[in-house]
Amino acid sequence: MLKEFRPTILFLIKFFGIYLSLSIAYGVFIKGYDTRQDPELDPITRVVTYNCTKTAGLFGYEGRIVHNDHLNYASESEQTYDSVYLNEAYAISVEEGCNGLNIMILFLAFVIAFGGNASAMLLFIPAGLLFIHVANIGRLLLLALLNVELGGRAFHFFHKYFFTALIYLAVLFLWYLWVSKYSGRLRKKKKESTDAT
Repeated sequence: MLKEFRPTILFLIKFFGIYLSLSIAYGVFIKGYDTRQDPELDPITRVVTYNCTKTAGLFGYEGRIVHNDHLNYASESEQTYDSVYLNEAYAISVEEGCNGLNIMILFLAFVIAFGGNASAMLLFIPAGLLFIHVANIGRLLLLALLNVELGGRAFHFFHKYFFTALIYLAVLFLWYLWVSKYSGRLRKKKKESTDAT
């Protein structure tokens, strides 16, 4: 019985090992910025803020970023963020949890743990990370526009539920593509079962 579940157990060990290792490393990286005497936003989240603002510019919005805006207000400890203004109206505050990195770690852990064709993996992982990044920028931009154009109506629903669900669905779609089309493992198993008969 153990032999039957061995591949699943090995996958889970690899998946959680990679996920926890990368999450801990990321947490240590973030803590270095959050716990400074004057806490500041980490550079990864700052790039996401910049990309969101520049993307808004493509749609005719004049964007402005207030770096480390948390220093201008009484905020919770270890809460750092940049604020984005579009056409001088407050649009969104981008903090560490908005940068999409946790989702990227989840995606990465699955693909590596599942395994497959190494050369395909070298192409699929960067493409998948870029896809998640672009989807996340789109999510942030739409949330910003909810504030600017609609006065924040339904912001909580879209931020907490709708766009979160869409991002996770995007990751599930990438996992599906990896397992069914690009890893090469299913084709290999089909070939082995065909050869055995």
